[in-house]
Amino acid sequence: METTVAAVYCEGWNGALVNPLTADRAESRDSAGEPYTVVLLAGGRPHFVLDISWAEGYVGVTRLGTGGRTIATHELRRAPEGDLFLRVTTTSDRPSRHRTTWQIGGLRIDSIESTGARGGPHTLSDLGRTPPRLPIPAFGRWKALLDRTGRVHAEICTGPYREECTVPVETDGPFQIVDDGYHVLPVSASGERPWHPPRPKRPRGLDTLFRNGAEGSADGRRMSISTFPAGKLNLPSGRLVAADPTRFDRDPESFRTTVTPGTYPVTVSLASFTDDPEHRFVAAVRLDVADRRPVTWEMALRDGQDPFDLGYGEFFGFTVETGIACFVDEDHLGRISSEGTDLELTRERFTNQADGDLIAWSSGWGDGYYPTWIGRDHSGRVVTFVADMLLFDQEG
Repeated sequence: METTVAAVYCEGWNGALVNPLTADRAESRDSAGEPYTVVLLAGGRPHFVLDISWAEGYVGVTRLGTGGRTIATHELRRAPEGDLFLRVTTTSDRPSRHRTTWQIGGLRIDSIESTGARGGPHTLSDLGRTPPRLPIPAFGRWKALLDRTGRVHAEICTGPYREECTVPVETDGPFQIVDDGYHVLPVSASGERPWHPPRPKRPRGLDTLFRNGAEGSADGRRMSISTFPAGKLNLPSGRLVAADPTRFDRDPESFRTTVTPGTYPVTVSLASFTDDPEHRFVAAVRLDVADRRPVTWEMALRDGQDPFDLGYGEFFGFTVETGIACFVDEDHLGRISSEGTDLELTRERFTNQADGDLIAWSSGWGDGYYPTWIGRDHSGRVVTFVADMLLFDQEG
């Protein structure tokens, strides 16, 4: 038997419709890839909430029970082939919880929590498990999306997982969707976006960071850029590592993207307060692999890191705990770690050690977590790595 659900539109749901939208306005946002929310009512009660942002290839599906309690959540992401795949699904039945995460490559990870007779939380993983997939739906045509997510928990609790599922297995749907111009839901107004799509941090102004005389703002104060050559870095394996040079014992890993083994020039970007030039801070450090202009930028990743795991404004980076960061080849980690590092930074706040086997610098404002960006040319070839010290005021 089909369940009829009526669609109303807004910018977000928090127990009320935040900044309601007309169907035409919601459809315009859908076409433009802008975030919006659909609340689907069954019998006048919210049954599903869809948070949609096609610019990020994202739709979040939340199933609500009586009293507005969340029963299940599903996160679908756009696959490289252009369709949607189910990245994460979570089903709850107090006090139990079953969360399943899929990777495109076929890895499935189940995290099962229960305070019942089956014991505490435990995790299972399995290769060769294809995530559920479906085409990206046109505006208003979410039936296949609802039907698919409505039965996913029943589908994942089969075979070897049957005995592990602690949340009661049930299906929801099928569904028929209609627009609803009338509702009695509470409404609220907000000047802030009530939810953010999972849009990882993006690089901003990297070219400006290496333009002498360029200015930026930090905590309301103006700073001016100067650049300095830091010599050349030896990369005998082509596997670059960004890390705290005093923490090599924690086994820092190289970036997944490698380059041809060789020796490459490094440039340091230094920022000084315009009203106090003696106070200087490293804004960024650039390693140039080729003498070509980057036209696209991407986050440098290590093995096991997946951008689908990042939320709004988040990034993968490297940790600094002693106020100093460095670039080094992976093949040099063991030797430099065993020999130790005696780093004396120049007035320009950097040093070239061991004839170019390590280049270290003062890390922005100090300890923290910093991203590295990879620049590519028109052909997709790597031309540069930039360690961003997040010195200037930035948005996510």
